[in-house]
Amino acid sequence: MKKFVVPFFFFSVLLFADQVVLTDLFKRAVWRVVNTKEYAKIENQVMTLTDDRRHIGTSAFGVFNRGSRIRVQVEARGSGKIKLGLFSYGQKIAQLWSDEFALTDTFTAYQFECEIPERASKQINPVIQGAGEYRKLVVTHLFDPEYQLVATPAYQMTSESPQPITFTLYHQGKIVENAQIIEQGQEAFHRESGATAYAWIDKGDTSKFDEAAKGIQLEKPVKILYLGDSLTHFDMGHNHVDKVGYFLNKYNPGKAEVFNYACGGDDIQRIVKRLEGDTSGKYGKRYQDLWSRNYDWAIVFLGHNDTKASSAKQFKVPVIPPERQRKLYEDLLAKLKAQGVQRIILMSASSSNVEVCRRNSAKIERIHNRFGEPVHMEAFNEVLKELATKHNLEYLDVYEPMKALPDKASLLNPNDGVHLTEAGHDFIAVETLKFLNRKP
Repeated sequence: MKKFVVPFFFFSVLLFADQVVLTDLFKRAVWRVVNTKEYAKIENQVMTLTDDRRHIGTSAFGVFNRGSRIRVQVEARGSGKIKLGLFSYGQKIAQLWSDEFALTDTFTAYQFECEIPERASKQINPVIQGAGEYRKLVVTHLFDPEYQLVATPAYQMTSESPQPITFTLYHQGKIVENAQIIEQGQEAFHRESGATAYAWIDKGDTSKFDEAAKGIQLEKPVKILYLGDSLTHFDMGHNHVDKVGYFLNKYNPGKAEVFNYACGGDDIQRIVKRLEGDTSGKYGKRYQDLWSRNYDWAIVFLGHNDTKASSAKQFKVPVIPPERQRKLYEDLLAKLKAQGVQRIILMSASSSNVEVCRRNSAKIERIHNRFGEPVHMEAFNEVLKELATKHNLEYLDVYEPMKALPDKASLLNPNDGVHLTEAGHDFIAVETLKFLNRKP
C-alpha cells in the first residue's frame, strides 16, 4: 500500500493567556454533593455549605491537554478550613486538590493551581469542600500566548501505520532550540509556558473520505476560516474540521490551512458581536487574532443556538427569528467581504434527534429553552438559501441528507440529541468534502 505523507496545516484556536473558562456568580442552585442530587443553598449570589462534604459545580467544556495549567479561585468566609478542587474528565476522572485554607470572617479570595494529568480532557468541574459562605468563583486556563507547541502531523486518519509525530516549541513564531518539552506518545507539554499539544490519530477505514476527497483539486493554496458553535468547537483536534483539512491536504499536499474559531454557545448574533470587538463573556478573547491573516474561504456552520425556543412562548418563537437572522447574516457577510474573503459557504443547520430534545424538555419544570425543533431549523435553513441566492454564495446542505439517514440517531449525542458523535463528525466532514468535490 502506498503511504501518504501529509503536511497538514491546522490551527486550533483555543484560548489566550489567563483565559477564563468558567465564571460562577452563584445565581442558580447547580452545586451539589458529589454523586448525589442534593443541592447546596444559594441566596443573594452566595452559596452556603454547612458541612465538609464535597460539592461539585458547573462544567467547563473544551480541550484541556495533559499539562494544561488551571487555576480555581473563589471568595469565601467562615470559621473553619476548606479545600478547593478540580475534577478532570479524560480517559479517567482525575481529582486534584489544594492544601487546606483557613477561613476568616471576611470574604477573601482563595485560589489554587493544578496541572491536568490525563490526556485530552474535555470537561473540568470545580469542587469545594468545607463549611462556609462562597461567592464569585472563576476557573482560568493559564498559559503564555507567546509560546506555541505544535504537533506534526496534528491530526491523521489511517488504516495503516500512522506517521511519526514530532513536537516543536515556538516563541513568537521562532523555533525554541533545546526546549524542555515533556513528551508521552501522542501528547506533549512545556511546563514553563503552559503550552500543550496533542496529536490525534484515528485508525480505521478511510475509503468514504478518500472517495469524497480524491477529486478535489486546489489550484492554489487556500486559508479556510471556520465560524460556528459547539458542533464545530467541541472535539477540536479531531472533529469534522480537522478531518476536512486532513483529506484536503492528503490529495493537495500543503495547500490547505484551516483555522477554527468556533465557540460553544454561539449564535449568529454573538458572532457578529465578536467581529465588532465585543470581548465580554465566555471565550471573550477568542477572536483576538482572527484578522491577523487573510482568508480565501469562510465556512459558517450555525443553527442550533439560533433556533432554540423558550417554554415561555410555548416553543413557538426561536430566540433569533428569521427576520433577525437575515439582518445579522447580512452584517456577517459584509464583514467577511470587507476583509477580502472570496469564497463564502453557508452550511445549513444539522438535523437533530428531536425526540431526545423534547424528552429532556419535558423533565424541566422551570422556564427553559428547547433545542432541535425541525420547524425552526428548516426556517433557519430557508433564510440561508435566500441569502446564498441573493449574494451569489454557496449553500451546503447537511440537514436533508442527515435527516434522511435511517441511523441518524447514531450521529448525535444520545443525551442531548444535538451535539455530534464521532460518527456525526465523520458525516459532516464527508458531506463537506463531497460538496467541495462538486464545487472545488
